[in-house]
Amino acid sequence: MKEGELLRKSTQQGLVMGMRLAVLEEQSAAVIVNGHLANVFLTGAYQLERDKMPLLQPDQKHNWLFPVELYFINMAVTTPHPWQPSTPLLTRDTERGLVQLLMSGSYAAQVDNPTMFMQVMVLQNGFYDWPSIHRYLQAHLNDAAVSLIISQSIPLASLAKIKEKSGRILREDVNWRLNGSGLCLRELSVETLEIHPTMQRLLAEQQDYLDFNRARMHSIVG
Repeated sequence: MKEGELLRKSTQQGLVMGMRLAVLEEQSAAVIVNGHLANVFLTGAYQLERDKMPLLQPDQKHNWLFPVELYFINMAVTTPHPWQPSTPLLTRDTERGLVQLLMSGSYAAQVDNPTMFMQVMVLQNGFYDWPSIHRYLQAHLNDAAVSLIISQSIPLASLAKIKEKSGRILREDVNWRLNGSGLCLRELSVETLEIHPTMQRLLAEQQDYLDFNRARMHSIVG
């Protein structure tokens, strides 16, 4: 299984009763029969038997061959993956009004319940590969980031302070959203939380204008 990959479909074409199935460390194996989960095997060596998978029905032409789909699930924590909200985040500063923020970071995910993961993420939602699972996690991260910024009403002077604790808050929020999916975030870091460059220029121009007017008023008064 490739590094960072959560799910891989086996090239095995069907199963034969009595054959041995080896599931490596930090992996699980799931047997799918006609779109239904027949069984999940944790790390170990198994001999496939009919009573362990009652959903199995032999192929019409070959009584010994059972047409199934076999998936291997990576149970290890993935390598960190980059993430960032798809659009700038809006916050209201008491002095500057609405301000656009950029946020980015990385996260590491893990399958913590292979049976639930196969039932919910794969069979119900149709996420059969890592890119689709990554997009699913990104959507939850986007929603959690928006909620965080809105709930905090972040003043620009406190960006650094908010950045320090935002990783923990976001991870807890996303894991609450993922509850019941068999998937969770083990790590989440926020590496960037800053004013959008366009907004930085506008604020700088606004400040220059205010400074110019103050200096002008001062010269008039003086």
